[in-house]
Amino acid sequence: MMAVVISRRYSGHRSWYKDASGISWFVVWTTIWPLVVTITAESNSVVPLDHARDFSCGRLHYRTLYLDARRDVMYVGAMDKVFRLSLNNINKSRCEMDALTLEPSNIANCVSKGKSEHYDCRNHIRVIQPVEGGKLLYICGTNAHNPMDWVVHANLSHLSNHQSYPGIGNGIAKCPFDPDDNATAVWVEHGNPGGLPGLYSGTVAEFSRADTVIFRTDLYDVATGQKVHRYKRTIKYDSKWLDKPQFVGSYDIGDYVYFFFRENAIEYINCGKNIFSRVARVCKRDTGGKNILNNNWASFLKARFNCSIPGEFPFYFNEIQSIYKHPDDDSRFHAIFTTSMNGLMGSAVCTFSLESIQEVFNGKFKEQTTSFSAWLPVLTSKVPEPRPGLCVNDTQTLPDSVLTFIQGHPLMDSAVAHDNGKPVFYKRDVILTSLVVDKVEVDGVLYTVYYAGSTKGLVYKLVEWYDRTKEAHSNLVDVFEAVAQEPIRAMEISRKHKSLYVASDSVVRQFDLVMCKGRHGNCLQCTQDPYCGWDKEHRECRFYMAGLLQDVTNAIPQICKSCEKKKLMHVFWGQSVHLSCTVVSQEVDRLGMGPLQWIHYSHEKGTHLIKPHRDKYLLTSDHGLVIMSVTDHDSGHYICKLGNNILCNYTVTVDSKTCSAPSENDYKKIYSDWCHEFEKYKTAMKTWQNKQAKCHGTHPNDVTYQGSPSL
Repeated sequence: MMAVVISRRYSGHRSWYKDASGISWFVVWTTIWPLVVTITAESNSVVPLDHARDFSCGRLHYRTLYLDARRDVMYVGAMDKVFRLSLNNINKSRCEMDALTLEPSNIANCVSKGKSEHYDCRNHIRVIQPVEGGKLLYICGTNAHNPMDWVVHANLSHLSNHQSYPGIGNGIAKCPFDPDDNATAVWVEHGNPGGLPGLYSGTVAEFSRADTVIFRTDLYDVATGQKVHRYKRTIKYDSKWLDKPQFVGSYDIGDYVYFFFRENAIEYINCGKNIFSRVARVCKRDTGGKNILNNNWASFLKARFNCSIPGEFPFYFNEIQSIYKHPDDDSRFHAIFTTSMNGLMGSAVCTFSLESIQEVFNGKFKEQTTSFSAWLPVLTSKVPEPRPGLCVNDTQTLPDSVLTFIQGHPLMDSAVAHDNGKPVFYKRDVILTSLVVDKVEVDGVLYTVYYAGSTKGLVYKLVEWYDRTKEAHSNLVDVFEAVAQEPIRAMEISRKHKSLYVASDSVVRQFDLVMCKGRHGNCLQCTQDPYCGWDKEHRECRFYMAGLLQDVTNAIPQICKSCEKKKLMHVFWGQSVHLSCTVVSQEVDRLGMGPLQWIHYSHEKGTHLIKPHRDKYLLTSDHGLVIMSVTDHDSGHYICKLGNNILCNYTVTVDSKTCSAPSENDYKKIYSDWCHEFEKYKTAMKTWQNKQAKCHGTHPNDVTYQGSPSL
């Protein structure tokens, strides 16, 4: 909600009206002269109901989403539950019929360790992955701080008694103990030793959180149930490999599985404590070393991610929060980064190419020769052959020199640079949590559309494109409220159903990707959305097609100049008037479109740039203008401009004749009532003053009763 207080005083009337932008306003006329008017508007960040659908079975902490595009369903992991929702309309799913209940075991033991019975000691489902192409599902939950896993049918029914899946039951090192710990996992069916399926995970492997791990489960022959290869993991309690990581994602690409996380920066330890973002990879064919690293990875490498604002002294966003890869594009990753929560807070969106990641992994290693020395690149002459970290057919044939080098040198020297030398988007005082990405091609131009969720329940919609010189540009198109004042925990996107899915602790919500008429009330906002175009004839925003106005790249100057029809407003002398001009974009200055300005044209003053003044001009939170106590001088033409673009256009005529030569027929009813109320007030005030004058010796604020008080 947003509020504007117009500072004069009056009394008694309350009314609703809708302004030209379609925003509903509630006007309250309060008592005592001079007049106070409070105006409250429905927030423009709220999405119209016809563009949103909800699913909720109570506050069940919906934090894990897996979208199965082939079956048109989305699985939602929650507290003690897995839900199966229809991608077409999640509101049609039912809490009991479309759910699998997985109650925790041994709650009493969990509570005895000091954990809360109704949250910590429940079974929070943190991993949902497809098995056998999606015919089955792998599920892992916290199970009252004793992780447990299951394999079930895609319809959420349990396997029959004569069916079983080997290696299932114990979820330790596969998903976290604590529901608030970050974790990631990906089920890999191709490329593992022997072609056997298995789970790769990044999580906490101990109740105390002392052991964090990048892990691959034991590999079984599913047909016989026989274990063929032992698990593989990072070295236990070795801070060079992992130092209190918080995992945000993992992907199976080619010969490797990539993990994304943030952790304590071991290379920065001599300068103080800091957190860096990382990408790590392991070879899927890795079977460990023969004499060294027998149960550990023989191919584990990691590198720093660099997301920063460029400059002589770059400003770093060091803590990765979310990672996303488009299902049809293995060459690029999109990620959200934040600053430390202890200082100046802010968030950024950066993109990284797989090529730049591989380039760093093929570069120099980093080492610290003693605990007091600086971290420096390893000389090429000191790197053994075959090169550590590469995929080989059998890692157990690697010489001990290679395994020993990997054991002490998992960190690469260079950081992975983000694309285009700059973030796609950054903003201070906003903490982004989740990210999904869509791609839209319009008239031969490919647009990347980012949806970034925040801790305040808002979704930031961004658009990125490349010009003819291959230079990247971006724009903040929209900001809307996805959930009310609670963090967004997870997001998914369906291109087939043109829907965005947002999960919080209390609700899962589905939004249309195409929200034109319901979101963009003026031409400029509409033309910057790649899904939309402005219909000049009907003066509305519609799904884009040939013939509609669109200018996502800001290439057409004043594209909306002829589209904004002048709105005529007839007002009375002394009235306060609101000129609405709703603008969603909160980044107009940074995006180079110039400041948003209100300009007044009149015969007396000529062209006049309006500056806010508490006694005359107020700017509302949605960029509208309130003119206080209008007079003859306020008549004229008002326009709201964003750079060179006209957003809103008003002609205001002030009727001063009605006030100077009052006639009963000329007054509006509200002004007639206003005058009557004010006359009553003056009469009552005069009567009170006469009585007060007769009450000698009493305090001015004392109440004196004539005769006996009535109780």
